[in-house]
Amino acid sequence: MKKGMVFGMVAVLAASGAIAENEVVMVGQAGGSDNSQVEVTAEVALVSAHVWRGQVRNNDFVVQPQLTIAQYGVSFNVWGNYDLGNNFVGISGDFSELDLSLAYTLPLDLNDVAIDLGVIGYNYPANADRAAGQPGGINSKSTTELFATATVLTLKDYVIPSMTFFGDVDAADGVYILFDVVAPYQVSDYLWVEGGASAGWGNTSYNDYYWGENKDKGFNDFNFYGNCSYEILDNLTASVNLTYTLLNGGAIRNSAKSFYENNKKFWGGVNIAYDF
Repeated sequence: MKKGMVFGMVAVLAASGAIAENEVVMVGQAGGSDNSQVEVTAEVALVSAHVWRGQVRNNDFVVQPQLTIAQYGVSFNVWGNYDLGNNFVGISGDFSELDLSLAYTLPLDLNDVAIDLGVIGYNYPANADRAAGQPGGINSKSTTELFATATVLTLKDYVIPSMTFFGDVDAADGVYILFDVVAPYQVSDYLWVEGGASAGWGNTSYNDYYWGENKDKGFNDFNFYGNCSYEILDNLTASVNLTYTLLNGGAIRNSAKSFYENNKKFWGGVNIAYDF
């Protein structure tokens, strides 16, 4: 995982918060760099909670495996969430979510700004229709988002800001924008650490879908995180993550108490990744 470590971690975090939020995997965001070799990475994480864009979907431990295949700036990722304890709709001992994403890093040199485009398909095999009458997001119907990420690499050795636009073109028919800034630091050839913060903004359609009707547009969730990764072997990397997630006050925070399992959460996990 030494190759592209920092940029790969930033791309994962851009999906809204560290290990449990691995919606988007983009490999080699080096501002137009191109890798002709196929890269295959298998990962598995044990996480203390399932948190997605401020929604605490499970307060208990979950297992989150994923597989990423990348070549020529294109990456395909399969990510799953397996609930060890009861989640927000009472599912346990099953896969409550299975996401498929396809991303492409544009081969452009825009003054150290990397642009990534892609699509994410969210699927909820065990959650569907378990909470009839609740907001659409609670019902966990399958949906699809298109996304675009701009990552500023000018000061990549010190701080890396990014903005990701997610546009739901299916069930939610809304917009979510994630603002993220991370400070990476390479301690040695084998050890990396980083700390950062992110904030997510949703429009009215998005907020109505995931938080209930009559929700205004505005910021939803705020995340403060830290990561530490260590390369055990040439192809084997272990990492630890800690994140504190809280919600904007008022209607969003009140909805979290009614529909999800918490309105703030300190959570973390451990992850093992192997490059084939």
